[in-house]
Amino acid sequence: IADRLAKSDPGNAEWQRDLWVSYNKVGDVLKAQGNLPAALIAYQASFTTADRLVKSDPANAQWQQGLAVSYNKVGDVQGTQDNLPAALASYQAAVTSADRLAKSDPNNAVWQHDLAMSYAKLAGVYLKVGDSVKASEVLSAGQNIIARLVTQFPEKYQWKRDPVWFDQQIAALQN
Repeated sequence: IADRLAKSDPGNAEWQRDLWVSYNKVGDVLKAQGNLPAALIAYQASFTTADRLVKSDPANAQWQQGLAVSYNKVGDVQGTQDNLPAALASYQAAVTSADRLAKSDPNNAVWQHDLAMSYAKLAGVYLKVGDSVKASEVLSAGQNIIARLVTQFPEKYQWKRDPVWFDQQIAALQN
């Protein structure tokens, strides 16, 4: 239904957004079922839709965030499939998109957290390809963001585990 609506009025941003969300949900289900090739197709369709939304309204932060999410979801599947060059490119693009969004509003804690988590995903691929220097750099960048967030927003209990995770990852690199 979302696909039909979006095709019937390509200029309707809300219908395009609904299509993007639908593709993500389909991809999530397919990924959970272990059907990675089909999940990747759904996530790539999600990315294409998010990219179209960003191009139609570059100032719309919701579209920017959707694009970063789409890059990460595509990268997740590519990484699981051991397509490390593609996963690396997807995660780098996610970091670029999330960084642009985070810089547009440094006080938006969600966007800052999203950037830190994108750094974590990127670090994982750098580790898999054997680039511990770059992994350390991006882990440190994510760790700095998380430390700032935990100090600024002590009520966000769900973020309190993030510094420990970053510390463990960095410590593992030093061993």
